[in-house]
Amino acid sequence: MPASAREDRRPLLRRIDRLAVGAFSLLALLLGVYWVHQVLRGDHYARLAENNRQRSVPVNAPRGFVLDRHGRLLAENEPSFTLLLYRRETKDVDGSLRFVSSLLERSLEDLRRRVEASRASYEFVPVVLDDDLTIAEVGAVEAHALEHPELVVQTTERRVYTQGTVTAHLLGHLGEASPDQLAARAGRVRAGESIGQKGIEAAYQDLLAGTSGLRTFVIDSFGREVAELDRVDPLPGNTLVLNIDLDLQKIADDYFRDKVGSAVALDPKSGEILALVSAPAFDPNVFSRRVSRAEWDAIVGNADRPLQNRAIQNVYSPGSVWKAFVAYAALTHGIERSETVHCPGSATFYGRRFRCHGVHGTVDLPTALQVSCDIWFYTMGKRLGVDTLAEAARAFGFGRPTGIDLSSEKPGNVPSSAWSRAVRKHPWYPGETISVAIGQGPLLVSSLQTARGFAALANPDGALPVPHLFRIGEHVRSGARVAYRPPVTERVSYPPGVRESIVEGLWRVVNAPGGTAHRYRVEGLDICGKTGSVQVVGQKEAKKTHLLPEKLRDHAWFAAFAPRDDAKIVVVVFVENGLHGSSAAAPLATRLIEAYLRPGSVPVPTPPAAPLPEATPPGGAATAERDPGSPAPRRGT
Repeated sequence: MPASAREDRRPLLRRIDRLAVGAFSLLALLLGVYWVHQVLRGDHYARLAENNRQRSVPVNAPRGFVLDRHGRLLAENEPSFTLLLYRRETKDVDGSLRFVSSLLERSLEDLRRRVEASRASYEFVPVVLDDDLTIAEVGAVEAHALEHPELVVQTTERRVYTQGTVTAHLLGHLGEASPDQLAARAGRVRAGESIGQKGIEAAYQDLLAGTSGLRTFVIDSFGREVAELDRVDPLPGNTLVLNIDLDLQKIADDYFRDKVGSAVALDPKSGEILALVSAPAFDPNVFSRRVSRAEWDAIVGNADRPLQNRAIQNVYSPGSVWKAFVAYAALTHGIERSETVHCPGSATFYGRRFRCHGVHGTVDLPTALQVSCDIWFYTMGKRLGVDTLAEAARAFGFGRPTGIDLSSEKPGNVPSSAWSRAVRKHPWYPGETISVAIGQGPLLVSSLQTARGFAALANPDGALPVPHLFRIGEHVRSGARVAYRPPVTERVSYPPGVRESIVEGLWRVVNAPGGTAHRYRVEGLDICGKTGSVQVVGQKEAKKTHLLPEKLRDHAWFAAFAPRDDAKIVVVVFVENGLHGSSAAAPLATRLIEAYLRPGSVPVPTPPAAPLPEATPPGGAATAERDPGSPAPRRGT
């Protein structure tokens, strides 16, 4: 075939080559782009893809309300705003924290501490950065939502204590869960969440808290919610009804406005606590928001320690109220109620002279209680010995916690010869028994223990009830009610005539002329009681105690129950440095008894309105946080 007739395919081959090069180049480009997106920046796009899918936002359960026995509100909730950080939605957690610190004027170190405390949680679980935001702060965060989709403002609820200081030590307060509390409640409490730290809030945390819910949203890569994917509604906490009578609580609180001490009122048969006051108190609403440095310093710097519940945590020598229990020891160990002792105003025991507060002449047991004759009890204490007194004290529940449904109760101390050898490393000296016989020396009791002991005196069967605040738990959804009344498992054994002799003397204290509390007799109520004064300094210095500085004056006690034959209430009042039980403690005790047995007979004071919790003003937050290492409760919501 002629050469001129052959087709020239070279141009076609060149075009095919160029097409092949282009195809391979495009394939290489696609592979490169794929490598960049899937390998080099794979984590980034995976995070964006996840963000485009869903975000889970926890929904806190409304905390249960707390009511008194008549249904009056003691604690409720109001709306609040919490700032959450979603760690997986930010490339720079520390940068997000610096932004929040600058925007809201918060401590950067505190924000970092909160994130660090959440390290053990899954990354999708949000970190609570701040709570109780003001409306202005909420607006500031929302204005930067596109720049910082990792920050979300959640609407929650803040605790409000309607009675303020009146019920402070009963209810306690909320505070941020500590690491130990988080570990103990793993899965039930999130880092940054507030739980009960004291009082009823802590004792019944699980009952009041309810169960948190969860809302799952479909969102875009800018953090905008596109749709709600799923919702698990929170289960509200239970409404808690206490045995407290708010009227009695207010009367006692008002009496202690300018005093330091405690008061307890309870039902001797059931152990239901009708009032429990410790003074001075604190405003629990302060802990429902950011606590300023000035507020915290004012609380912890108070020499009278307002955070301490004096009714169960402070123990003192009981003074002459103890004589009722010494009388029991005497009558159950061979001493007759008719046995008399002559009181000339003082007597010598073991080479030391002991005074009485008066010259009482010849007295028997009921009279010795009526006039509070120290010489009669000195004499009986010497005959009985400290171990017999200790045995009687333990029968009435002293020397151990009462079992009240509050934490940190102190057991007090009942001295004995064995205690002296074990604790003091030396034998008990007989001369010390003389002081213990009138409620002095190393004998230490709380107001609540004393009230429980007097309940056993008030009950003819010697029942020693367990004091308790909880009355009814009612679920807000189902309406299911759980009542609580711990059974009486302990009783004081009374041989024939023993209790009657003691009660006769206690009745005379208030109702017979010459009784140490006779001027506080209330016609028709048959109040039985015992006054007591406790020396703070030695007898020599105490001769003119009213001239001593206030902190060196005698403490004052009064313990009582009424009516005599069918007691319905026991009251114990303790006033630090009050001088005399008859003048400092008895007035409140008789007032509480009358108010309870004759409703409406005693005016109920109106305490100052409880201030609603307010957020710390912008600019003050730099001092709003305490040192993270401080042992006191953290701020709450």
